[in-house]
Amino acid sequence: MQITNRVAMMSSTALLLVQALAITAQSQPAPEVAIDRMFRYESSSTSRQGRDLLISFKKWMETYQRIRTDGNNYEAIFDGGSLPIEAKFKANGSIESLNFGCPISKSLSINDAPEDLRKALSKCAGFKS
Repeated sequence: MQITNRVAMMSSTALLLVQALAITAQSQPAPEVAIDRMFRYESSSTSRQGRDLLISFKKWMETYQRIRTDGNNYEAIFDGGSLPIEAKFKANGSIESLNFGCPISKSLSINDAPEDLRKALSKCAGFKS
């Protein structure tokens, strides 16, 4: 009888640990998942200026597809091109800061970009107006 109780206690303890790990994993998504969510859903945790910038990029670069990752380098892939991203994360896995590089595209024109992006894009070699 004692062996059965020990096995039951060990099983329930193991189950609780697995559940705790699952909850922790859910609260700390992989960096590419956090960035992907930011592009898929204009998060309320993003500042208004950040949301506006994301909306402008999505409007100009067409449909967002996915995040490509290479080590600590990230790239948002769109139908119209890609956008390099440098990201820093907090200990809890949430995004602390993002810096966007110059977009990469052979088909997009700075003249078609939303007005709020034109000034920033004018600094990118491939997007002179």
